[in-house]
Amino acid sequence: MTEARRLRALIVEDSRDDEALLILELRRGGYEVVHERVDTESAMKEALERAAWDVVLSDYAIPQFSAPDALALLRGMGFDTPFIIVSGTVGEEAAVTAMKSGANDYVPKGSLARLCLAIERELREAALRVEQKKMREQLLISDRMASIGTLAAGVAHEINNPLAAVIANLELIAKDLERIVDELKIGERMQEVLEELHDARESADRLRHIVRDLKIFSRASDEERPGAVDVQKILESTLRIAHNEIRYRARVERNYSAVPPVHATEARLGQVFLNLIVNAAQAIPEGQAEHNVIYITTGLEASGRVAVEVRDTGCGIPAENLSRIFDPFFTTKPVGVGTGLGLSICHQIVSGFGGDIQVDSQTGKGTAFRVLLPPARAEEAVKRPVVSVVPAARRGHVLVVDDEPMIGKAVGRMLGNEHEVTLALNAADALRRMVAGERFDVVLCDLMMPHMTGMELHAELLRIAPDQAARMVFLTGGAFTLAARTFLDTVPNQRLDKPFDTQKLRALINDQIKP
Repeated sequence: MTEARRLRALIVEDSRDDEALLILELRRGGYEVVHERVDTESAMKEALERAAWDVVLSDYAIPQFSAPDALALLRGMGFDTPFIIVSGTVGEEAAVTAMKSGANDYVPKGSLARLCLAIERELREAALRVEQKKMREQLLISDRMASIGTLAAGVAHEINNPLAAVIANLELIAKDLERIVDELKIGERMQEVLEELHDARESADRLRHIVRDLKIFSRASDEERPGAVDVQKILESTLRIAHNEIRYRARVERNYSAVPPVHATEARLGQVFLNLIVNAAQAIPEGQAEHNVIYITTGLEASGRVAVEVRDTGCGIPAENLSRIFDPFFTTKPVGVGTGLGLSICHQIVSGFGGDIQVDSQTGKGTAFRVLLPPARAEEAVKRPVVSVVPAARRGHVLVVDDEPMIGKAVGRMLGNEHEVTLALNAADALRRMVAGERFDVVLCDLMMPHMTGMELHAELLRIAPDQAARMVFLTGGAFTLAARTFLDTVPNQRLDKPFDTQKLRALINDQIKP
């Protein structure tokens, strides 16, 4: 025997006899019916506000109300509930007009045998509309996140230019002052100045880390190929980004065991960790920071998989919800706080990397999410270049091309003791110099500039002076366009991220200058 299907039906009808006929037909069709009959606008409005209905069945004309009125009320209140007219008096023309106004179907009272078929069809189509609406919402959220990522990348690029000059000049000032202190034997007051300068350098360096973290999270994940990723590095970036969300709710305790790199992408893995860490913070009330902890743990399973655990001492997840937390759009957060997509997307990302995500939770005690990821393949091993400055083979001639005068001046000061440095404030000026016959050992060129970019300069030099194109080293405050990322992926030239320090710059330049 087929199990009865539950149906919540709101019936707009003035006749109790007709109401009974409708309920009888629905039960014959296999429905367990929960219903309410209304025959006025106010009664229908109250019923819609009080409960959720699967279908509205409405007579066309009753003394105080009508199907068009009922339909207008239903849609005016924002409900997409299937609306079926069931009437024995309405003519074909009126029925067509009602259908054009948004009624889903019309069933004559003399043909109630097709009522259940009509309801089943409309319920299926309503479910499909709900799913399509969710998909549209997901696409809108994805599009909004992509826009935010692009904006963040652009902001990071704009910050990196002045920040590079600040860090470079602070480093130069510190070295000059230290030399002056040693040479002139200046005492305690100058030592205070050096300490203040050291604090300024530390703050600027902290800002550099924040901007680099933004670049990780703003990167277009579909343009980043999976490779070897250091989970500890991504966790630390995530904790810096989420710091303001955490600081008023809990303290963070880290327990990092040595683990190999995992097969993933930085952007996607950062998205997973950020979601889990923010969820952990939001499970804890504000103002309880001294009493609550978010534990971040890394370790290696016996199977060889890398395990990353995010555990909190928050409110926990009720047992009846645990099986649904990875379902799209399932959320227990208030409207406007959560979309219900975060954990679903996390599950998709981790599964896509060949991993798994597990959850354990107790109400009132907290929740632990465990991300299990396969280690990177040997050929994906993370390369950690050691920066060592080898003296240049000779004094070279370096052209610095950057639309930020402060950057050019700072680079000139950094390299001036070892090389002759020429500054060009735009790519067109640099091109004119080389067209006129000037040649350089290194062309240190900003990637993104107005009017003519470093990429366009490279293309021109490939045509007229390929030896100079090969000597280009690109400076970038963030390749935030698809063209820039594609360019850097395809050319063999060296590149240096802003902000940079003297050691990295000197090492790179000296390596380019041959005897």
